[in-house]
Amino acid sequence: MSAKRPLAALILAAGRGERMNSEIPKVLHQAAGFSLLEHVVDAVRQTGIRRIAVVVGPSQEKVRSFVNGVDTVVQTKRLGTAHAVMQARKQFGRWKGGLLVLPADAPCVKPETLCRFIKTHGKSLASASILTAEVNDPKGYGRVLRRGDQVIGIREELDASPSERRIREINSGIYLFDALKLFRQLDRIKQNRKKKEYYLTDVIEAFRSSGESVEGHRVHDSKELLGVNTRRELSVAHQILNERELARHSKQGVSILDPQQTFIAKGVTIGRDTVIHPFTWIERGVSIGRKCEVGPFAKIRGGSQIGDEVVVGSFVEVVRSKVGSKTFVKHLSYLGDAQVGKKVNVGAGTITANFDGRRKNKTVVQDNVFLGCNTVLVAPVTVGKGAKTGAGAVVRARHSIPAGKTAVGIPAVILQKKRGRK
Repeated sequence: MSAKRPLAALILAAGRGERMNSEIPKVLHQAAGFSLLEHVVDAVRQTGIRRIAVVVGPSQEKVRSFVNGVDTVVQTKRLGTAHAVMQARKQFGRWKGGLLVLPADAPCVKPETLCRFIKTHGKSLASASILTAEVNDPKGYGRVLRRGDQVIGIREELDASPSERRIREINSGIYLFDALKLFRQLDRIKQNRKKKEYYLTDVIEAFRSSGESVEGHRVHDSKELLGVNTRRELSVAHQILNERELARHSKQGVSILDPQQTFIAKGVTIGRDTVIHPFTWIERGVSIGRKCEVGPFAKIRGGSQIGDEVVVGSFVEVVRSKVGSKTFVKHLSYLGDAQVGKKVNVGAGTITANFDGRRKNKTVVQDNVFLGCNTVLVAPVTVGKGAKTGAGAVVRARHSIPAGKTAVGIPAVILQKKRGRK
């Protein structure tokens, strides 16, 4: 198939995931801050493929909400992977190009691996290609059957003979097909007698019996092909993805003092010469500037922006907040829905009380403010430029502190300067 032919992708996300023992659809469980499905959709998009469809099961509105911008196909009866692909005949049955088919529970596959797979397949004359890997323990995976360089079949473990089970080359569940030929071959697939399902793996033998060429392309790192079917495998995927992110930041000049005790979600941006201490948790959508110091035991949640040369210290939580450059938030503080300016000192134990029981409210702390220990700022409230609070001050909602003034007490009041004697 020519590399210039158009490509589309079909992601299979209709499985129940019974071994997860969860009411949440398997593909919506998170690893490294994103759902399994989001990881796969993102990897496909990074290959340049724009026409993407996701096969979902019945009554899976939650899954649909996670796939904005892609088509969904409903598999009303879960009768196997081949049956799932058959449901996309309307979308791709007349597609004159390649169709990348992959499972939604393979979050560790890299975009660059998919790109190489697509490129290699495009240079070949094969009607179908499979992404495979050699593993030490192939238990649970379909085995790749070869005759020379050609793939002649895939045997699911349940149906494999003892000799076939000793094969260490496994099927990833990631395929590239000539779409027109695929849907013709799907009509030849018969229901598996043991599981009463239609296996997509059986289409490989159908291709071969029709004289079509099928190739297998091995990946170097078998971790990429990890399929998540259990909670244990979910934790392994989380670890793999987190290690990649930590390695990426380290290459970009970030010091991560204890990678085993640090979590940084995919896509976070961190400036050069920032130091991340142990037991730090940084969620998706966060940006951190240069020469910062974060942790230990810090949590920076989604939607937060940290400027340059900021200290976010021990037992500090920041959520949906913006912290200006050279500001210190050193210990035991909570900043929620706050806009904090430059060169602010946030005393130990400071809290922005952002939730009034009905809505989240905003706190504004302008430049050069000094907040005393255990200050409570009840939002919505503003602390003006250069203002100060005394230790333990409770600043009530809508009782802002003017620039340059000092507020003390419970509730906080503005200190008035004593007039000099005449």
